[in-house]
Amino acid sequence: MVVLSTFLLAGCGRPAVGVVDTQRVLNESVLALSYQKQLNDREKLMAAELSIAAQRLDRRALEQQRLAYLRELQQLRAELEERLNRRLREVVEEVARKERVRVVLVKSAAVVGGKDLTDQVLEKLR
Repeated sequence: MVVLSTFLLAGCGRPAVGVVDTQRVLNESVLALSYQKQLNDREKLMAAELSIAAQRLDRRALEQQRLAYLRELQQLRAELEERLNRRLREVVEEVARKERVRVVLVKSAAVVGGKDLTDQVLEKLR
């Protein structure tokens, strides 16, 4: 226990832990909001196309088209989430280095505080 405490204090004056409110980042970052808009726009377009197709396709063909659209949306969502996660990791690493923070946790998972890096991450994501 004493060894662990000594090790943790070795950083001497710099916070060992930072936290990022990922929910806030998802709700406020321009990048996350633009990705969500892309998904919403594509979904609306698909719904309109299905509505038109319903007038000319039989039930089976319409269901196949609907399933194809769902797969496309899932693929687009996964791609956009991966891009966002990659960019978020890059920004968090950059901010953590700048702030000399050794470990960054998701704020909701942190039992005890830490230096909140959320504002700086949001600023870099603009």
